[in-house]
This record gives sequence, C-alpha cells and structure tokens, in this order.
Amino acid sequence: MQLAFWILSFIAVFAAVMVILSDRPIVSGLYLLLSFVAVAGIYLTLSAPFIAAMQLVVYAGAIIVLFLFVLMLLNQHREEPSKRSKFVTFVSVIGGILIGLLIYISFLKSKILLSYTKMSAVGGMKNNVETIADVMFGKYFIPFELISLLLLAAMVAAVFLSKKRV
Repeated sequence: MQLAFWILSFIAVFAAVMVILSDRPIVSGLYLLLSFVAVAGIYLTLSAPFIAAMQLVVYAGAIIVLFLFVLMLLNQHREEPSKRSKFVTFVSVIGGILIGLLIYISFLKSKILLSYTKMSAVGGMKNNVETIADVMFGKYFIPFELISLLLLAAMVAAVFLSKKRV
C-alpha cells in the first residue's frame, strides 16, 4: 500500500512539474490530466473511493475536457511536427510500459482495489455518498442546476467568440 502511494505521488508531482515546463499548452493539459488521475489513485490508497471517483469525474472528466476544448479551439497557429528521434520514442514507450507494469503489480500485491469493501458506517450513520446526494439533490438542487447552465453558457460563449467573422 505504501509503495503504491509513493509511486502515485511521484507521478503526480512529476506531471505537475511537467505542466509548468511544457512548451505546448495541449501537452500541459494532458500532463494535468495525468496529475489528476494520479491524485485519484492516491485517494484510493487512502481508502477514500468516493473522493477518488469524484476526482476522476469532475476534474479528469469535465474540467480537463473543458480546458483542452478551449485550448484547441483558441489555438490559432499550427504546431510544427515533432523532430524526435526514433530512439527517444522507443525509450519513452518502454519506460511507460515498465511504469505501468510496476503500478499494476503494486496494486495487485497490496490489494488496493478491494480495500474499500472493508469500510462500514460508524454508529449507524449514513455513508458519505448518501449524505452528499441528499444535500446536492435536495437542499441545493436549484443552485446545482443553475451552475450547470452557467457552465454551458460559458462554453457557448467561448465558441461564439472564437468564431471568425465572415
């Protein structure tokens, strides 16, 4: 369990540094996606599966897609093709495969994927998912829907503003 935590934390920090150091905005957005996924894995190692799922759904699923959509939409110049040697590409692919295998083996060895089933409600209280759902779709249902409409209006406005005049 500790090994998976350290590996995921290294990946999250590395990806966050690469967000800053990358020259191209699209590549920075993809590194930010990798950082969000690694943070979700860290939440899993800390036995917080709901927070990990929300990290993936909200940040990796929605925010990054919105960022990349806006970056691709507003990026008016074409990027030059990469002048990377075949050796660097080969070493990158092999390194990625080895890191993926190491993470996979550490997950299997620590049984992290099954650890969340051991959690139970304390003192007969409702679990976090039910509590959050009651609040979000009960008391704050109208503000929740208004925020979703505001985000939709912002996306439509971004498309309209970036459209070239004819």
